[in-house]
Amino acid sequence: MKLVCYAAGKSIECHPHTVNRPAAMLSLLGQSVIEHNLSAVSNIDEYIIITGFEGGKIVEALGSEFQGKPVSYLEVSPEAPLPDCFRLFSERTKDQTIIFMICESVFSPVDIARVANNPGSRLMKDQQACCLLHLTAAQLALINAGEPLQNIAADMEQIQVQDYWHSLKYPWNYLEANVELVRRLTGQEIKGKVESGASISGPVYIGPGTVIKPFTCIEGPAFIDANCTIGPFAYIRKDTVICQKVQLGRMEVFDSVLMDGFTSKHVSYAAHSVIGANGNFGAGTITADYRHDGGNHITLVNGEKVNTGRRKLGAFLGDKVHTAIGTLIYPGRKMWPGTSTLPGEVLQKDRTE
Repeated sequence: MKLVCYAAGKSIECHPHTVNRPAAMLSLLGQSVIEHNLSAVSNIDEYIIITGFEGGKIVEALGSEFQGKPVSYLEVSPEAPLPDCFRLFSERTKDQTIIFMICESVFSPVDIARVANNPGSRLMKDQQACCLLHLTAAQLALINAGEPLQNIAADMEQIQVQDYWHSLKYPWNYLEANVELVRRLTGQEIKGKVESGASISGPVYIGPGTVIKPFTCIEGPAFIDANCTIGPFAYIRKDTVICQKVQLGRMEVFDSVLMDGFTSKHVSYAAHSVIGANGNFGAGTITADYRHDGGNHITLVNGEKVNTGRRKLGAFLGDKVHTAIGTLIYPGRKMWPGTSTLPGEVLQKDRTE
């Protein structure tokens, strides 16, 4: 059986974090989305990855072999219709069943296994399709003959999500996927160094090479990857994921993802936010996250207002974003990679250029 993973899309609605990377290469507790999904499927003969937008980053990450099985790639235009993609790999998968997934989602290994064990099935969450299918050879033949994919999918057995599934449609969905996984940590696994005076409680992972400086407080569940320096006087609150080589001083972080190489060495605050790689917070940078009326936050996506369904929503900053001292950021605002603020600026609108 082969696994075919579609990872070619631009994921425009998930900007700014997918401006310069495919959604499949977003990080989840130390591994990429695509690695998380592929590693959950057993009894695979070959992985076929359909790449398009920034596909070279996927090829570099996975290489020619994954979990001891060969990996091959098919490059398509990000705008190519899915049926056209199916026809590209039809000869390789002739007379076989395949697992097909779109890696703009995060799947539970439990639910992937349930679909993998049931040929002719697809994963659903209530009435919403989850972009995970187990197609038989006969069904693939129908697709290649021109039968619309939606017609075939309509006749497939529906397997309802029992564990978790997160579509990475919007940037806050990516935050929610990380929170889903960090809440599954149990106990404490400390591979780095915790200096005297630091306090750690609850389920916490601390990676190798990471140093927790004195008078830092970490309240789990929290995940801190390798080669970070946290503190002194940092406050890491629950549901926080900190990626590799992050340096924090007197920063408070709550329910957020800080990507690789982010730096904030002075007093600052981020909550319910995703902060991109290799950026920097100037002293006094604060993300707001709560509406005074307690309602759901509304934010712009592609020029249209979207109800996020969240009462707490912070900032979403791309890679290499630098904020100046005293920056205040309205809830739900986004900054594209490489943008910055002026000292004392109040960011009321998305910064896309």
